[in-house]
Amino acid sequence: MGERRASSSVLEISERLFTRLINHLADVAPQEGCGLVAFDGARPVEVYPGTNVLASASRFRMADSEVLRAVEDMDRRGWWLGAIYHSHPNSPAEPSTTDLREANWPDALMIIVSFMGGEPQAKAWKLSGLRFEQVEIVIVPDPHGSDWMERVRKRARGLLGRSRRGAAPAARPGWSALPSGRQRPAGASGSPVAPRAHEAAQPSGVVPPRRAVVGILGGMGPLATADLYRKIIVATDATTDQEHVPVVIWADPRVPDRTEALLADGEDPTPWLVRGGKALSEMGADFIVMPCNTAHAFLERVQPEVSKPILSMIDAAVDVVARTLPGVQAVGLLATRGTLASEVYQRALQARGLVAVVPDEETQHRCVAAAIRAVKAGDTSSATTALLVEASSQLERQGAQALIAACTEIPVVLQQQHVALPLVDATDALAVLAVSTARHLDASARAGSPEWDTSPVPRVDDAAS
Repeated sequence: MGERRASSSVLEISERLFTRLINHLADVAPQEGCGLVAFDGARPVEVYPGTNVLASASRFRMADSEVLRAVEDMDRRGWWLGAIYHSHPNSPAEPSTTDLREANWPDALMIIVSFMGGEPQAKAWKLSGLRFEQVEIVIVPDPHGSDWMERVRKRARGLLGRSRRGAAPAARPGWSALPSGRQRPAGASGSPVAPRAHEAAQPSGVVPPRRAVVGILGGMGPLATADLYRKIIVATDATTDQEHVPVVIWADPRVPDRTEALLADGEDPTPWLVRGGKALSEMGADFIVMPCNTAHAFLERVQPEVSKPILSMIDAAVDVVARTLPGVQAVGLLATRGTLASEVYQRALQARGLVAVVPDEETQHRCVAAAIRAVKAGDTSSATTALLVEASSQLERQGAQALIAACTEIPVVLQQQHVALPLVDATDALAVLAVSTARHLDASARAGSPEWDTSPVPRVDDAAS
């Protein structure tokens, strides 16, 4: 493996990686979860969530095939296995006698996350002779507000407000707070929030209850935008109009073609996406969703210019596969050429120990690309569906065990009843993520700890003590 450096008394890990680790363990509760953390020198760089083949609440063993794939990936990248993590659903974050007896990788730190108190409490340990010594965990803020993005994503993965805990989220868990150095927005700490665009539009003298607002950065294309909004409505557990999630939509179909920008030196859509993101922020959105998979190839350029977090459709879809299809290892992608070339899905799948299967060039051009063009032109006929069914069958012959509709035009005409393999609709995954995030923000506000209230991040061990 890559060069190893001796473990110090401090483990510095990015908020993005740490939140992914916590999310995974929360998803598999009440069973113990487990996984690996790759290091580049002394720096954690990747998380590999694993499957506990023991399916136990008190012991774990990660699937051998997953360990092998992860270690091979580390070898290719020049990384090394720096930490093994697991959860204690019903006990403190302290190494047990079993943990000591089964510590088969002495060079790797042991990260234990306890859920016995409802909120996660994390501690890291290194093996010193025949005992463990604690290593301080320090969360390193990610640049450009990516900590914001990860924090709002975690709700969809079920970390907070899980029905098994039966209670509203507790006040601001330390690991999920914003990093220090950020300015407290107007209205924090209980002061009045300045009127926002969606509030100012109310009749004179009427101020609606403060609710989280979803911003849809759409227009790419118009039918896909409408499909996402419809799915947000369907995903909302509501019996009256007033119980639905407030939504603002910026649908600008003039955004330059994303695939052309990626593959043919076409006009860069980044300024257009930034303009829409800023407009949604001004309109009162608390976070933004973007119903265009290919546009996510530009997300790293767009997010630093937009003050509100943009949730990833890619992560939402791949998380659904990892969470609901545990036996699947190979996933077929129905997407634009631009999305495939950007490898946003391939990287997201690989990070979760999954393999991407893509159509051959002939099938991509004749079936997938043609179907996408047809939907953009308003053709939602059975002939368009048939093209995608043919492409799905080809992916199955190539070894795919499940499919992702990874272009927002595709689920307009292709649903589960059309194909034999499990089909994950990326638009539906994003809708569920948006609704659950909005509900989490509302619950946090009711509990007296709104997520838009920022404060310095305490060390994880301080929060856990």
